Amino acid sequence: FKDCDSCPEMIELSAGSFTMGSNGGDVSEKPAHTVKINYAFAVSRFEVTVAEWKACHAAGGCEYLPNRKGMTATSPVYNLSWLDARQYVKWLSKRTGKRYRLLSEAEWEYAARGGTKTEFWWGDSPGQGKANCKNCGGDWNRKRPAVVDTFAGNAFGLQGMNGSVWEWVADCWYDSYKGAPADGKARQRNDCQSRVLRGGSWRNDASYARSASRLNYDNDVRYVLNGFRVARDMN
Repeated sequence: FKDCDSCPEMIELSAGSFTMGSNGGDVSEKPAHTVKINYAFAVSRFEVTVAEWKACHAAGGCEYLPNRKGMTATSPVYNLSWLDARQYVKWLSKRTGKRYRLLSEAEWEYAARGGTKTEFWWGDSPGQGKANCKNCGGDWNRKRPAVVDTFAGNAFGLQGMNGSVWEWVADCWYDSYKGAPADGKARQRNDCQSRVLRGGSWRNDASYARSASRLNYDNDVRYVLNGFRVARDMN
């Protein structure tokens, strides 16, 4: 569904539980733990596109307009900070009267896995031509972010969650899951400067595109590999 012509296309996800993290991965992915999300929520089918960002910029809701070589209307918008992404969801909420926001880290992994327990939603091997990442095959390999409708969707219908651009989520960065919430909510603290990114990018190898992989940047840094997608409350 879409709440307006220039709004992202959204997919509603049902409540559910899953195992978050990986005991075989980086220390930041440990410990693997069960998360139970007891509410429905919607996630954008694609990463927020250049065209969608430009609508926010034209309306005065988003101050910054990234302009990178090779960007098209259907490219994911990138070179954005976490604070930039927050401006977009604030504007989208005001425009539609619905509560748009960044995904929590747990919601992101739940969405990316699409009910699977493997390294990627399609299996444990990156394969060839499955995602836009370094040495992952296909026409987009290491060149630039693929246009958003390039790769097949997972069981939830979500596309491009592996590779393409790193996706900002709401959470404050902690270097492990010790003490992490188990209800799907974002993990926060008052003095938070560093925020979580998920999903890998076109310049990173496939290990970063795994469903459990995570990264962090300061929330005011605009970096060429970083974009986002959005969530919307359904209640």
